[in-house]
Amino acid sequence: MSVLLSFGWARPAAAQVAATTPWVADSVLSSLVVRALVADDQGYLWVATPEGVRRYDGYQTVPLAQLLTSSQVAAPHGYINALVRDPAGCLWIGGVDGLYCWAGGTLTRRALPLGAANGTETEAVYALWLDPRTHLLWVGYSSGRVAVLDPARPPAKLPLLPMLNEQPSSFAAAPGGEVWLSTFNGQLYRLGAQGQRRQVYQQPGAYLVPVPGTPYVMSSQALYELNEATGTLRQRLRWLPASTYESKYFYPTLDAQGRPVQWLAQRRRLVVQWGAPGTLPQVKQLPVAFDATEPSTQYTLLQDARRLWWAFSPETRGCFKGGTAVPLRPLPVVGQVRPPSVRGLAQLTDGQLLMTTYSGVYLQRASYPTDTLRALFLTREGRPWPAMLYDVEVSATGRVLFADEANTFGELNPQTGVLTYYPLYPGTTDAAPLNGRVVYCARTGAVWGGATNGLYRLDAQRRQVTRYRTPTGTEPLRGQLVRSISEDDAGTLWLASEHGVYALNPTTGAVQHYSTAERTPNRHLPTDDVLCVYAPPRGPVWLGTATHGILKLVPGQGLVGQVSTEQGLPTPTVATLVPGAGGELWAGTYAGLVCYRPATGQLTIYGPAEGLANPELNKQAAYRAPDGTLYFGGVGGAFRVARGATRQGPDRPPHLLLTARASGSGALRFLPTPMATPTLLLSGPIKEGGFDLALNDYRAPALNRFFYQLRPAGLLADSAAGVQSTGRHLRLRSLDAGTYELVVWGQTPAGQRTPKQHLRVVVDRPWWQHPLLLLGAAGLLVGAGIGVQKLRGRRALREAQLRTRIAADLHDEVGALLTRVNLRAELLQEPASPDELTADMQALLLDSRAALLMMRDVVWSIDAGADTVGALRDRLHDHLDATAHAAGLHATLAVRGLPDAAPLAPQLRQHLYLIAKEAITNTVRHALTATHLALTLERQGGALVLTIQDDGPPQLTTTASGMGRRNMQRRAEALGGHCSSGPAATGWCVHVRVPYQG
Repeated sequence: MSVLLSFGWARPAAAQVAATTPWVADSVLSSLVVRALVADDQGYLWVATPEGVRRYDGYQTVPLAQLLTSSQVAAPHGYINALVRDPAGCLWIGGVDGLYCWAGGTLTRRALPLGAANGTETEAVYALWLDPRTHLLWVGYSSGRVAVLDPARPPAKLPLLPMLNEQPSSFAAAPGGEVWLSTFNGQLYRLGAQGQRRQVYQQPGAYLVPVPGTPYVMSSQALYELNEATGTLRQRLRWLPASTYESKYFYPTLDAQGRPVQWLAQRRRLVVQWGAPGTLPQVKQLPVAFDATEPSTQYTLLQDARRLWWAFSPETRGCFKGGTAVPLRPLPVVGQVRPPSVRGLAQLTDGQLLMTTYSGVYLQRASYPTDTLRALFLTREGRPWPAMLYDVEVSATGRVLFADEANTFGELNPQTGVLTYYPLYPGTTDAAPLNGRVVYCARTGAVWGGATNGLYRLDAQRRQVTRYRTPTGTEPLRGQLVRSISEDDAGTLWLASEHGVYALNPTTGAVQHYSTAERTPNRHLPTDDVLCVYAPPRGPVWLGTATHGILKLVPGQGLVGQVSTEQGLPTPTVATLVPGAGGELWAGTYAGLVCYRPATGQLTIYGPAEGLANPELNKQAAYRAPDGTLYFGGVGGAFRVARGATRQGPDRPPHLLLTARASGSGALRFLPTPMATPTLLLSGPIKEGGFDLALNDYRAPALNRFFYQLRPAGLLADSAAGVQSTGRHLRLRSLDAGTYELVVWGQTPAGQRTPKQHLRVVVDRPWWQHPLLLLGAAGLLVGAGIGVQKLRGRRALREAQLRTRIAADLHDEVGALLTRVNLRAELLQEPASPDELTADMQALLLDSRAALLMMRDVVWSIDAGADTVGALRDRLHDHLDATAHAAGLHATLAVRGLPDAAPLAPQLRQHLYLIAKEAITNTVRHALTATHLALTLERQGGALVLTIQDDGPPQLTTTASGMGRRNMQRRAEALGGHCSSGPAATGWCVHVRVPYQG
């Protein structure tokens, strides 16, 4: 089978590409064999696979079958070979089930004339092509037939052109309004405008694509010139060596004239630049960053509306995206597989770049921005020294000054690697250790150092450190963690700390404190945790905080602005702030690099898709070189911001993709309305409704952000009030009946926002919320309450009856036995002969055992865990062992048709047990010649049948025929059944039958 990628033929594409072309596997599409890929006007991607057509929004693929209603035709399944979009936006689908058209949410099938090809209306479509000159759709079938139709007026039945002897593979424009047709068997046909065959050419063992307006045809590896007079081909240009396997799937991206301009083959990106007519093109080869499954695999390229490139092959699983120049260029470190975490960056006077990390210090040669950084061997006083340089600064005299995280301040010789630590000025004492955090060279030439316990001044000439004191001798910053220092045009030092920001005039010692504790409005801040500060020569002071994003501070006015996550910042933690060359402000955050334009409020966020290996950036690890080049560092190493990075990015704004969803047995639907605002109706037994949100920007879907406002209709103003962020699943829960206005929008990782989409949500009042129904429900609740009280009364009565029965059993049975035990114990105190004493002891033992057994019977009768057939069976076994077996009887117990777990009501199991116990006792006492006793418990329909039978002749007594039999009959009647006893064929039999609904 073949695949024709219509976008490749119809969508113009530029031939110029950047040299840096990183590709990443799409997390969803890489698991599929993508045979064709088409973007619609909304921004969804339609994917042809061997399992059918799917719609993709960057998060999940939805089969076309799930988008259809029950009244529509069935979706095509199996291999989909071609996808084409016509000028009206209709999607044409060609596969093993024939030709289909998806337009306006409706799927229709275009059948073949009866008797055509294989005699049926269904035949596989191998090729589709929309002629850009005439907008006619050409269809190639597996039998070799070709159909041509006008998509704007498709006929009910397709007219077929004369049959070819080949299976069509692809179409292309030929001169004079004619058409080239390539086949899988290596034939190239030239067809007239009506499909008549003009000429046939044999291809040179490779799949060829004709080049409109030229005498050339092209394979993925070479260019051939076509001699129409002789029907021969001559190779004119080869850019790839001939491979042993030439793929038949060669579908390059075409320009506006239909000429091939880009494709991927043999792990190279081929870019063709066409010159003047009659000249050979120039072909550039660029390496690609992902590995093809085999060197000969050819990948097709698609550029979507957001200028993102997609690469895929119909031959293998995998789909990659990228291919654009990245604005962030990583700085490689020699000998490091994993880049070290960067702390400081600076450029030396000779142009070398110096980078400090937790694992050492590295240098990059001057004028070689892509060169690897090499480690500098550090020593102190002639010994190797594992310094942890937290920050580094180059003074106006070229000295490299540093702040050591585990020590004090000092100077580094970048030529020798020698570290010179500055001691404290004599007379300066500090109880706490001095741990350097920042070093800053002011415009006046003074060098300032911030540490964990205050502000210091570095004297590079004397190589010493002095704690800052005001002219009056006070130390206003003693004990403060100074994290960042910046100087404004007035010479004021702005100091970021964990207790807010300090504005210090070092000459006079005047200090202004900005923090949450300040009650003066112009010095109050929403947070004290300030990580960095930038004071430009003119204008506001910018603060980077740990929890509140970027704060804009104007001296004398106070806080005048804030950039937080609500405005699109990816995280509230801002570690560094550096000015750009064009008035923009660059912020290193814990979730990526941000470029903020104060004039417009626009944010551009750079993450993994832009070349950032790890989005977590470090404090102090930011530097602007004298030529304006920006460097940043973080957990994933250091990187350079390419020139013009702020001008890169898609020209078109993104837009939102909405899919309505419902949870429950109800259905979401849009109401027909003449208004431009779509109206969503929530009615029926819907547990919740809402939308799945996506953007037509597929670079990094996981980093896309979404926002919404929901208010009752007429109350929603176009402002930031009520703005809430949401994940890609926007759920509308627990809404009262009424009409609401919903505004939804999204934001890309680069900070671009979609236009706001306005919707109206109508929530119907459920039938159960109508007043009359609620009144009736209240009446039912009252009645139910009365019924519950009655049930509780009945339960209390049953519990009282149970307690009365237990007391009676304990008094009548156990109490009588214990009385006899007590009397026999008193008799043992009187003088008696040895024989009498032995007899009394034996009687006492029997009475105490009987009392113990009776107590066990009482406890078992009220045990809720014994309400099963298995518990009754075990209890009967125990009683047989204690009585029948002890009397020499061979006793058996059989349970039929009842599993052990079958439930028994407490009253049922107690009466059955006592009936069986009475019958067993009668047999032991009165059937003196019996040798065998059989008990059977079985289920017969809706009844339980208990049978106790022995094999001895009966000895009728008053107990057996009187009280005992009446007790058994009374218990059976209490259960709604009956009990009979009498002689049987081989002895005496007791038969009990009671109803059972278990």
